Amino acid sequence: MPNSACALLFSGGTDSTCAAALAAESFSEIHLLTFSEHATRYSPVPTARVRELQAAFTKNRFQQVILSNDRVLRYLCYHGYLRSVLQFGFYNLATPGLSSLSWHLLTIHYCLQHRIKVVQDGLTRELMHFPGHMDFFVAKLKCLYAEHDLRYENPVREWPTPYDQQFLDRLLVDYRGVPPAKPGSPTGTTTGDYLHKLGLSPAKNIKGTRLDHLTQHDCYPFVLYNILCFWLMENLFGFESFEEGLKRFFETKFQLARVLLEKKRHSKLFELVEP
Repeated sequence: MPNSACALLFSGGTDSTCAAALAAESFSEIHLLTFSEHATRYSPVPTARVRELQAAFTKNRFQQVILSNDRVLRYLCYHGYLRSVLQFGFYNLATPGLSSLSWHLLTIHYCLQHRIKVVQDGLTRELMHFPGHMDFFVAKLKCLYAEHDLRYENPVREWPTPYDQQFLDRLLVDYRGVPPAKPGSPTGTTTGDYLHKLGLSPAKNIKGTRLDHLTQHDCYPFVLYNILCFWLMENLFGFESFEEGLKRFFETKFQLARVLLEKKRHSKLFELVEP
């Protein structure tokens, strides 16, 4: 039986729950970190999912941790805001990526506090228009973790997308994600398949269903960002040019994240999480 611990960014959705189930094969203790900001304060806390995992893996210990990322998010959004607006303009509306970065900053701090060396999440190749899902962002995260002697892994990153993903979700939100296979074609095991086989999901794909909304904590608001991405920047400049701008914008934000972590390292009075 494994005897080490890992931290896992956990919303309670299909992908992060699958990642947690996979982690149970390698780690005896899994710290499930869920992040809450003001915009998601009415979203369900995934306690039911944690209980299901504990019931399915009785030899493992799943520790649920809820952290507010409001303080860190405000810093990433508004520190040097005027200068950032003058330099990057509308890219400052890429708030889903700022939320993602705030989670990982707090995860690094949590792991250093609890002497955890491995971090995982349920990131896939769906929703690839969000900054936090883009390859350049993931590469920067791996470097940031490595600077603190931590290993960041994405165990379901390359898993296939379910063919029956809801049509409207793909049309309005995720048309840049991996296209689903046609019904009946071989796709390999999806995250939903894996949970269904374990008895942790009533169907092979519950994404977008009422059950999904009731058991998953929202990650961040994204309507304004989608307008920025699809209606403005892509039409004016093309998506590739938009992504290049995001790379430049987030280079400055990753530097801010390093500043925050350094401040915390040198001052016990400096708090990253609001009480």
